[in-house]
Amino acid sequence: MPSRSTSIERARRREAETSSPRSAAAIWFCVRERGKARRDGWIPDACLYDLPRQIGATHDSVVEVCVADDPRSVAPDRIHRVFCNRARGLAGMEIACRGETARLAPTRMLAANLSFERALERFLDDRNGSPADFAAEGSLRVFSARQFLLPGGGDGGATELHRGATLVHPEPAVDEDRAADLAGGVGGWMLRNLSSEGSLPYKYWPSRGTESHADNAIRRFLATLSLARLGELRGSAEIRDAARRNLRFNLARYFRNIGGGRGAVVEHTGAKLGAAALAALAILESPSAAEFGAELTLLAQGVNSLAEGGNGFRTFFFPPERDGDNWNFYSGEALLFWAEARRRGLTCAPTLERCTSAFARCRNRHRRARNPAFVPWHTQACVSMFLQTGRREFADFALEISDWLLPMQQWGGELPPDMWGRFYDPRRPEFGPPHAASTGAYLEGLVDALALARALGDGARVAAYERTIERGLRSLRQLQFRDDRDAFYVSRKEPVMGALRTEVYDNTVRIDSAAHALAATVKLLQLGQSTAGST
Repeated sequence: MPSRSTSIERARRREAETSSPRSAAAIWFCVRERGKARRDGWIPDACLYDLPRQIGATHDSVVEVCVADDPRSVAPDRIHRVFCNRARGLAGMEIACRGETARLAPTRMLAANLSFERALERFLDDRNGSPADFAAEGSLRVFSARQFLLPGGGDGGATELHRGATLVHPEPAVDEDRAADLAGGVGGWMLRNLSSEGSLPYKYWPSRGTESHADNAIRRFLATLSLARLGELRGSAEIRDAARRNLRFNLARYFRNIGGGRGAVVEHTGAKLGAAALAALAILESPSAAEFGAELTLLAQGVNSLAEGGNGFRTFFFPPERDGDNWNFYSGEALLFWAEARRRGLTCAPTLERCTSAFARCRNRHRRARNPAFVPWHTQACVSMFLQTGRREFADFALEISDWLLPMQQWGGELPPDMWGRFYDPRRPEFGPPHAASTGAYLEGLVDALALARALGDGARVAAYERTIERGLRSLRQLQFRDDRDAFYVSRKEPVMGALRTEVYDNTVRIDSAAHALAATVKLLQLGQSTAGST
């Protein structure tokens, strides 16, 4: 196997401009103080390392730099191929129309979370132009750009960036614990951003410094669950109290008794099976579960009421016309709750026969129309049921679907190095775009599959799952705001440090990205502790 330095440098050479950084045709600079842009512009051929003095940057600033070169015209029929998400944040864009030109450096676009399409729209809007005007008189050029951060006072060397962040190596260093580092960052973010009422931010835009008004109860309860697990892992009274307050807030906001002895999580879009199951799981694993016993009983009866013959579960309490939506997610969340309710001996837990019947129906439907969204939740449910019953059908299916997922992880080749370890199948775009939350969710299931493979003595699968998990951790650490270099353009750092960007080219912070990553790493750390305890 090539060394980690060799493999990363090969990837860098493919994606980065290879000319000397000391001079170039043009340099973009932006002087930033505490993340805020104070002065920016383009200058001609200049010495990179003398640049802070040349532009008058001060000691309390950093200078964002793009060394641009190799501009190339883009034919109209290649625009979408050249200016794609994969190139966003790596390639610069030059727009010309009716005698006016705008040249956008890739780090400038990253800092504004600006897509190529939106950049062109803004150019035309600012000039009262239209797409028809651009089609008739406009042109585009693409250019490569090496990226650096320079200390404003000129002291110290330049930090080279890749797509606005420092690169995480393909293989961890000997003394590096990526699971612990990832969990520590996410846990710290949750504790710092938990309100006095117990709320966590659902979605935050670092470029704007504002919180979105969007909402999703399932993703909020995911965070509750992962925070409770972190508290148990660390034995921390502070984290346990934070998880308790967060659960209390979420139940007060969303839980409703909908009649007939049933409870549900109700949002303006309706009431989802998955939300009820996740809320019930969050109560099960809460350090103060007894406080919410009434809600748990009603939620359990609500989940039970949506079990049906055809596909295992209906997916919505209401509206009825949405039944069937998100089946791949919600059926697994419900089955996992059933499995954990049985493991804990809840009086409202379904019988083993009922669990097995629902499992068989879900397995049959998945085999007819496989989807990766199905895999992590059903893997966790099947592993739980196998450990309780010893029935091999549960173990076999968990391994089957985990094996099926593995080829969707991207690694090496012509892929930009910051994307290594994510899960995405470009041949099956209907499976959805790459996303931090997806990678975290897949790792949750794979950690359980790893524990299962170890218990069964399946060495080949143990090796395959360990490799996939390690690579997935690399991807999530790349997406995490780890230090000031990754957040050089962020003026309000507390709402982002430790959180995860949605993708390497999209800095949106969302709670489910953090929650899935935390849940996966806590499981992995627990697995490591149990392994160490048995040796």
